[in-house]
Amino acid sequence: MTIKYDNETDSIYMVLSSDAVMESEETSKDVIVDYNDKEEVVAIEILNVKENNHHIELPLVLKSA
Repeated sequence: MTIKYDNETDSIYMVLSSDAVMESEETSKDVIVDYNDKEEVVAIEILNVKENNHHIELPLVLKSA
């Protein structure tokens, strides 16, 4: 797993797999989940990290992981 923070965009990108991203879905405000061709989670991006409190339901997000 790789976690990267981008200070310029105030976002965190967590890469869980090296699989290619085939689809992305905004699961809640400022939370984007990337899926591979098997609908498995490969990455999670959180936007506006410093501005908002984010609540992520990991079992829901990782339902297919």
